[in-house]
Amino acid sequence: METPIRQVTRRLHEEHVATLALCSRLEATLAAGKTDPVLMRAAAAALAGEIERHFAFEESDLFPRLRAAGEGELADLLHEEHVTIRAAAQQFIALVKSNPLDPGLKPVGLELAERLASHAQKEEMSLLPALDQLLDEGADHELACAYAAL
Repeated sequence: METPIRQVTRRLHEEHVATLALCSRLEATLAAGKTDPVLMRAAAAALAGEIERHFAFEESDLFPRLRAAGEGELADLLHEEHVTIRAAAQQFIALVKSNPLDPGLKPVGLELAERLASHAQKEEMSLLPALDQLLDEGADHELACAYAAL
């Protein structure tokens, strides 16, 4: 019998798809040497809210469940990446706020886009399947409600 896709994993998947699209646009623009202040501001605004909300939920509600289920190495790896991505996002956001045309934005933005895209893909391949196996219907509903309330 096939494991059902849980509400939590469906929601995280949707966010990953949006993140990957944003990273792709950001990377393409910066790699082409273009500066699009509207895109930079939109990216900074999206990252400021979504990264913290998404990461905080995973760290407080999902990673402890992974650790309890014997998947501590995965939880630790993803958490380490969160720390690195948060720092890169903060630097990117600060640069955009100060000057969205700053030439220093290119290397910072490219690094952030690469790290964030890689992280989202890693979660798609490892975290989401683990959660689909780990969560029962009740836990999934409880977590989906908690995440929606953030």
